Amino acid sequence: LLQRSLYHAETTSPNFLFDLAKILLNDAKLTVNLQESFLRMHGSAPVDDLEMPQYAHKPEFEELSVRAIALRRVLARVPDEMKERRPFLETIKEIASSIKKLLDATNIILQLIPPQSQPLLEKRKREFVHYSKRFSNTLKEYFRDQNPTQVFVAANQLIFQTTQIVRTVRDRIRV
Repeated sequence: LLQRSLYHAETTSPNFLFDLAKILLNDAKLTVNLQESFLRMHGSAPVDDLEMPQYAHKPEFEELSVRAIALRRVLARVPDEMKERRPFLETIKEIASSIKKLLDATNIILQLIPPQSQPLLEKRKREFVHYSKRFSNTLKEYFRDQNPTQVFVAANQLIFQTTQIVRTVRDRIRV
């Protein structure tokens, strides 16, 4: 019941759980980088929020789900990979490839859905591209000033936008 209630609260008000965790940590006087912790947790988080069971029989929709899961998992590795430059650069290349594949999958879905549903998914796609560029710019800043927290924030935002694309297709579009 509690898990269901928290899930409902998070879907109704994104960032509810993050804000709750901040309050609890503050009250307990604990110092934890929540952005880093949330990013790490995405690596082992359940993937049901990125799956579309009603479209399991349609490979294009399954591909979107697979690409979203892959992007979230590679972004979750950022805190560990950024400790050494060479592995981090390889991870950045993998992230760029995952972003491209997710956009390709989204473009295919756009061709399959009814015209009246396209503007909503186009909007989500534009938001995703915006946050992808922000993530890229944050990485450039990181290599100048070595502040990892902003990279964690940008990665978490990109994960959220990824989830928004899948949610839009799963919950708002009927094929």
